[in-house]
Amino acid sequence: MRRGLAWPVLVACALGVGPGVVRAQSSVDLLAAGVRAYTNLEFDLAAGLLRREIARLGDTATPDTAVTKALVYLGAAELFGGRRDSATAAFRRLVILDPRYRPDGLIFPPEVTTVFDAVRQDTKAALVAVPRDTTIVPGAGSFRGWVVASSFHVVEVTLRYEDGALFRRLYNGPLADSLTVEWDGLDPVGQPPAVDGLLLRVASHGSGSQPVRILQLSLALRVTHGDTLAWPAAPTAAQLLPERAAPGPARRAFLGGVLLSAGVVGLPALVGGSETSSGPRIAVAGTVGLAGVLGYVLHRPGRPLDANVRANQAVRDAWQRRLAAVKEENARVFADVRLAIRAGEPTILQARRP
Repeated sequence: MRRGLAWPVLVACALGVGPGVVRAQSSVDLLAAGVRAYTNLEFDLAAGLLRREIARLGDTATPDTAVTKALVYLGAAELFGGRRDSATAAFRRLVILDPRYRPDGLIFPPEVTTVFDAVRQDTKAALVAVPRDTTIVPGAGSFRGWVVASSFHVVEVTLRYEDGALFRRLYNGPLADSLTVEWDGLDPVGQPPAVDGLLLRVASHGSGSQPVRILQLSLALRVTHGDTLAWPAAPTAAQLLPERAAPGPARRAFLGGVLLSAGVVGLPALVGGSETSSGPRIAVAGTVGLAGVLGYVLHRPGRPLDANVRANQAVRDAWQRRLAAVKEENARVFADVRLAIRAGEPTILQARRP
């Protein structure tokens, strides 16, 4: 009974904490506790703590400092604990997670780095790094991805539709270290993509025809055009001068002539004179009436007002020039296509032994 009570106390002392915080330590700071146990040569204890921490962190396709640190220390603890197969499994999982990772030779002895390098050479995996957000001109710019291999093997990098069908092949060949792949933003027939999403897939091939590891991330696409200008408003009636004579001036000229002519004829009667209408007065009245008729003819309704017509045509011509300039600018802006690309988080679709 005393031995059963003494073991937790010894574990707590090895971790540098009191018995009262062992339970909290296991759920809050397992990684630090595992590293300390490894440093104190408590390899079995370190392996147990690190496995629990890795399970807590969960699987991910994105290299995470905590996960990679836990895996490399787990592999080292398993190796020194005499469990080489378990160490190989931990190192292989680390290589699949981050093909770029290399153990620090100042921390881990050659026994660890040698086994890790052997596992890395045997594990075929590749990682792709792309910018989170990119905007390019289709056909003129390029969306770039950096592909890093764990060791020499054949890599196929493709763009695929969301249902998995092939869209564009970016690279298919051997890869020893790293390479940059580029996509010009066009579909197989040279047009901007008509879909709003693609998949960037990196398949690592071993000795067989089937890939041993597939990494994939989603690309959200959005084709945009520049903002077009509004068409200038056509001239309104209020902005234009009347182009035809109104009936008012003609009627006034005609009525004025009639009234004046009648006044000339009837003037003696109006002033109480006895003189009858004479020929000269009639002639004057006729002349005044003729003047009224001539004024009506000169100011006849609907007569074109040439000066106003010319002024209005100048206003319309200026509007047409502004309209043509806006149409030309809008055509240029609409042809200026941009492709916005947003990359998602990578996921591992397949990972098996070669």
